[in-house]
Amino acid sequence: MRLIFIRHGDPDYEHDSLTEKGKREVALLTERVKKWKNISQIYVSSMGRAQETAAPSLKALRAKAITCQWLQEFYYHTTYPLDVKDESMAGKSTMCWDLMPEYFLSDKAFFDKDRWMKSDFMKGGDIASKYKMVCEGIDGILARQGYCRSESGLYLVKDPVPNHNWSEPIEKYHLKSVKDDYPEEKTLVFFCHLGVIFTMIAHLVGMSPMQLWQGFFIAPTSITVMNSEERLPGQAFFRVERLGDVNHLINGGEPVSSSGYFADLLAE
Repeated sequence: MRLIFIRHGDPDYEHDSLTEKGKREVALLTERVKKWKNISQIYVSSMGRAQETAAPSLKALRAKAITCQWLQEFYYHTTYPLDVKDESMAGKSTMCWDLMPEYFLSDKAFFDKDRWMKSDFMKGGDIASKYKMVCEGIDGILARQGYCRSESGLYLVKDPVPNHNWSEPIEKYHLKSVKDDYPEEKTLVFFCHLGVIFTMIAHLVGMSPMQLWQGFFIAPTSITVMNSEERLPGQAFFRVERLGDVNHLINGGEPVSSSGYFADLLAE
């Protein structure tokens, strides 16, 4: 099972649409997406900038997408606790992952996959239920494809495809790829947003999304790929294959947008 997450193009946040630059990015993205084969289903956020990003690819592929409300940006607010060190922030409303590094590093709960949403900061908003909504959204899609999440976080595969790694000797670090043997492998594509992409990745690999929200960046129209490794019959675990790939922009001579990033990007 392959999952491809695509962030929307360079955004005009005020109008929930794309800038002219974003439209150029999407044109290059579309040339890349239309070459993909064996796409099982495409899902799109309900927000305008994601819909605009997906539309040309859908047209090129002659495909239809399923729009999901829960794929909208994880733009949910909470409030700082009253005992926060910086008194000017006490009780102030903020987007749940727009934190200054000093505050993020001050609470070890933020680094715990089971405790981050129970921290005093997150309790200031309805963050736990929003996180649950996203987790149930992606797990529901995977379950309909025969990948059901267990309590441990492992995905149980309903109809596993025979895999020669189950029976043949395996050299250390050299699992034999099965992708070419089974070209009909399911691929799901998601057009959505940075925050919700990191939320889904964190859930799939078993970590706190705070570490991704605070420590990683993916540019507009970037492509992030996850794949299921199925090393034992009926068991799958998802792993990030590539993160924030923007080769279509670099090869097309379009500068990479730094939208959502507070530093200068590497000039290629």
